[in-house]
Amino acid sequence: KKDYDDWEAQGNPGWGYETVLHYFKKSEDNRNPYLAATPYHSSGGYLTVQEAPWRTPLATAFVAAGVEMGYENRDGNGEFQTGFMIPQGTVRRGSRCSTAKGFLRPIRERKNLHIAMYSHVLKILLDNTNTAYGVKIKRNEKIYTILARKEVILSAGTLNSAQLL
Repeated sequence: KKDYDDWEAQGNPGWGYETVLHYFKKSEDNRNPYLAATPYHSSGGYLTVQEAPWRTPLATAFVAAGVEMGYENRDGNGEFQTGFMIPQGTVRRGSRCSTAKGFLRPIRERKNLHIAMYSHVLKILLDNTNTAYGVKIKRNEKIYTILARKEVILSAGTLNSAQLL
């Protein structure tokens, strides 16, 4: 929570916790009813979130041991993080639900979307107001400039998104 509020305080309007929480919840399809009903989760979004369908007895014993030591069995993505829990992940029917599977597959046939496989974004193109208007990519050893009509959505993974920004 504090990180998001700090980013907003540093001059990034719209990045405060209460603002971004809405979008996290909108995108989430939490399959655990006891968590989906909390203020920190939701259901019905594109990205499936749940516990793994199978767990070892050791995982259950680990949480029970934490509770026995006086810690709460908590939701690590809820109001308080200190405690023990069976972790959730972006899992759908036993396998990882990537952002591509969750968000792109359902809309891949849209006319206003082009997915360029095996492409590496080299640069986000910005105008003089720092608004993105396109990207420069490398694909099959060739460099391409791709211009957007409306918006650029950056989804280059944890490391590459941060590197590009």
